[in-house]
Amino acid sequence: MRSHTLVQILYMEDLVHEKLLEDVKERLEEFEIDGILDSGMLEQLTEDAWYSPFPQYQTTERPDRAVQEILNGKVVLLCDNSPEALVLPGNFNSFMESSEDWYHRFEMASFLRVLRYLAVIMAVILPGLYLAVIRFHTQILPSNLILSFAEAREGVPFSSVVELIFLELAFELIREAGVRIPGALGNAIGIVGGLVIGQAAVEANLVSPIVVMIVALTALGSLTVPNEEFASAFRLLKYGFLILGGYLGIYGLVLGVYFTVGHLAGLLSFGVPYLVPFIKKERLSGMGDGILRIPFRKRWKRPLYAREEEKIRLRMNQKMDRK
Repeated sequence: MRSHTLVQILYMEDLVHEKLLEDVKERLEEFEIDGILDSGMLEQLTEDAWYSPFPQYQTTERPDRAVQEILNGKVVLLCDNSPEALVLPGNFNSFMESSEDWYHRFEMASFLRVLRYLAVIMAVILPGLYLAVIRFHTQILPSNLILSFAEAREGVPFSSVVELIFLELAFELIREAGVRIPGALGNAIGIVGGLVIGQAAVEANLVSPIVVMIVALTALGSLTVPNEEFASAFRLLKYGFLILGGYLGIYGLVLGVYFTVGHLAGLLSFGVPYLVPFIKKERLSGMGDGILRIPFRKRWKRPLYAREEEKIRLRMNQKMDRK
């Protein structure tokens, strides 16, 4: 390696599985390249399913999140000159968790987690569901709503599929432009640009108002995902569901869900199933995994990443009862 980039492996020796640690070291030594300029290059060279849009490593810029995962028995990779740490193995549920979930009350944290999962489903399926309903399954909606949709589309020269794809791409263009503009002006460009283009497109009869609402809800749903790289996978998937729903109806959406879940079920991150803990046989009590966040007093076991002899993370000292 000509760049002589320093890569550090962080772990707790008494918590991490030796097999996981050996796999990480072997994966880092199995390629030669001129230079590693960022942790993202390291991730793409060492992940199992390079063809998948879903990341198999979790990235974080927060030291507290990295420490928390190390205490769970995971391994953290630090790449010189990169602000992000790679946490492995990664899984679907960890990408949906936020660091603040463990600092707030468990009731609100659980509510926000459920909201994120619903938002992800909305971000992926909502455009395709809208097309499937208005093109194939209008009978499932009330007559007044169908008439409202038809009235809103009056004068629009494009088909509903082209209309939705056009506006989705326009919003993606605005989002990308906002990222490239430095400072607070980028956020302002994204918000104002979306409002201006959406309103102008409606007034010019290029799109219907309901489509602007669908695209806005889809964008909000993808922004609720804490991990940006994980959210980008759903931003790509929505176009596939959009085509399936627009040309095959509900059957296409069911087919898309089937293939997506099948793909996720087959993904592995250093031998750990991607859909852990939803598909593992081990009981979840005391681990704190899953959609709902359990109280700290009940979270007394480490996840399956840690060694069996070090599963206990919390012990309550016997004290007098508090009045």
